[in-house]
Amino acid sequence: MQAPPDPHSHYHVHVGELGQRYAAAAARGGFDALVIGSGIIQYRFLDDQPHRYVASPHFLQWVPLQEHPGSAIIAAGGRRPVLVILQPEDYWHQPPALPEAAVAAEFDVRVIRDAADLGQHLPVAGLRTALLGPPEQWDGLLPDAPRNPDTVVNYLHFQRARKTDWEVACIRRAAALAAPGHHAAEAAFRAGGTEYDILNAFLAGCRQTEQELPYGAIVALNEHGATLHYQHRDREAHKPRDIHSLLIDAGCACNGYACDITRTHAYREDEFSRMVADMDRLQRELCAAVRPGISFPQLHRRTHQALAELLRHWGIAPHMDPQDMVTAGVTLAFFPHGLGHLLGIQVHDVGGHMADDTGAPLPAPADFPKLRFLRTLEPGHIVTVEPGIYFIDALLDRLRSGPASGEIDWERVAQLKKFGGIRVEDDVLVTATGAENLTRPLLAG
Repeated sequence: MQAPPDPHSHYHVHVGELGQRYAAAAARGGFDALVIGSGIIQYRFLDDQPHRYVASPHFLQWVPLQEHPGSAIIAAGGRRPVLVILQPEDYWHQPPALPEAAVAAEFDVRVIRDAADLGQHLPVAGLRTALLGPPEQWDGLLPDAPRNPDTVVNYLHFQRARKTDWEVACIRRAAALAAPGHHAAEAAFRAGGTEYDILNAFLAGCRQTEQELPYGAIVALNEHGATLHYQHRDREAHKPRDIHSLLIDAGCACNGYACDITRTHAYREDEFSRMVADMDRLQRELCAAVRPGISFPQLHRRTHQALAELLRHWGIAPHMDPQDMVTAGVTLAFFPHGLGHLLGIQVHDVGGHMADDTGAPLPAPADFPKLRFLRTLEPGHIVTVEPGIYFIDALLDRLRSGPASGEIDWERVAQLKKFGGIRVEDDVLVTATGAENLTRPLLAG
């Protein structure tokens, strides 16, 4: 496998583009300066233990500094951006490191030892300033300055869908980190490991801690795969005859940027392994259909048509017309989520419902009103493509009580429920002429 590119090779251009975006956003809102906070540490109720700190995405898009609470960036009117880093004198914890040279070279770096000192570096009186990031960080600072004004945030969120070369390189590296984790997880599954064992194999393979992952990994054996965001880690070992399937949805992060990868594995060569192969072929076809100018809801509708064909092929609705399956909501009972979402500094990245950079909403399609992503694809978008089929009791009960119940082979459904579900997910970059799958080259099959 070829080594992924060094993300820092594009960082200078990335910061320059962010400077232009933030200047345009400030002008849109009538501001002279924007201050982007990293957020602060917050503590559990009646406890001296903190909640996990996660840097503000606006801050993290500028600098790959994920352990720097109380810090901020000041972007003002085309001037060199200021990076204020809180580096307290603390003998209980390791103070956050100063940025490496490639990052520091882009900023006027200032170090403070106390969070209260941030106020000394904020824009002077007379400048129209807006504050971005978690509002708690701004308590007592610039009380008249607006917090996260919509005109600014909407512009930035719409533009964030289009990734810079540096952002693409970060997501490539995140995928390269995750790939050996997925291989290790599959090996642990085939060795009879528990969900807990499989998760630990993934972490060892990608060499990231669970806290460093961009989202809680889903490691679901057998019927647990029917829970879309299954969150437990069963430690109970199954006898080989009772092991049927693994659905693992797990990604890694690089500089705060996420990859998002799902694979489903059959424990043995049987009807379920053939179903997984069918879904894999469909998922590849959908990835190949990604290109500029196509609306994502259109791809989602195409997915339901294709899944209807599979439901008929698998004998679940053997005599029902595929279009009738979609119209009657049969496919929705087996595939209740969207085809995918924007990916970036946040796993479900922002801006997917915006018609333009004013924040005007795109109307949700009447047939699929809850999709995460409604926009037309453009070069620079990175989207997940994740079709699936699941055997979810609550949705099956609704289907059983509905008008299409007689079209379903319920005995067949009962036989398949032990497998939980199937999902196959890759991360796809929209290019000027088509798309590039960032996941497939790294994972066999």
